[in-house]
Amino acid sequence: MKAYRRSYKRLLVPGGVYFFMVVTFDRRPILTSEPARHSLRLALQETRAKYPFDMPGICLLPDHLHCVWKLPAGDADFPRRWAMIKGMFSGSVVATTRLQGHRNASRRNKGEVGVWQRRFWEHLMRDAEDMRRHLDYTHYNPVKHGYVGRPGDWPWSSFRRYLRKGWYDADWGQSEPEVLRGVEVMGE
Repeated sequence: MKAYRRSYKRLLVPGGVYFFMVVTFDRRPILTSEPARHSLRLALQETRAKYPFDMPGICLLPDHLHCVWKLPAGDADFPRRWAMIKGMFSGSVVATTRLQGHRNASRRNKGEVGVWQRRFWEHLMRDAEDMRRHLDYTHYNPVKHGYVGRPGDWPWSSFRRYLRKGWYDADWGQSEPEVLRGVEVMGE
C-alpha cells in the first residue's frame, strides 16, 4: 500500500502579518499552569532572539493559544519559528512537570514528545481591518469559551495592553462584538 502524505501549502509572505491558532495534543488543558507559562515565555524569548518577530497580540487558553505576529521585512519563515517554540516548550515542560506526552510509533520515530498537535492554523492578514478583527477575536476568545465574563478578566492576554492604549473600552466584549459574528477559526 502506498503511503499518503498531505501537502500543506502555506502562504509565506516576507514581512507578513499573521494570525495563528496552536493547539495542545488532545486539547489537554496545560498551557495556563505556571510551569507551562514559564516554559512558553522562555521558548518565545529564545526564538525571538534568534529569529525576530513582533507579537502585537496573544491570548493563552488552557488548551490552545491565539496570537498575531509581524515578521521582519525579507523574512517569511514562521514555520521554523513555530517548530522552535513548540520543541523548546515541549522539552522544558516535560522536564519540569509530570506531563507525559502522547508518543505513538510515528511520534517516537520523529523524536516528538506529543505535547502539541502537529499542525497549526495560520491566516495572512489582508489589511488593517482584517488585523483588527483577528485581534478582537484573540481577545474575545476567553469569553467565547466561557472562562470569563469579559476579556479584561482574563490574565493571559494582550487585551489590557490595548485597553491602556484606548483601543478598547473596559466593558468591551461582555457580549459577542458585532464584528465577530460569523467569524470562525478552523478547529475552534
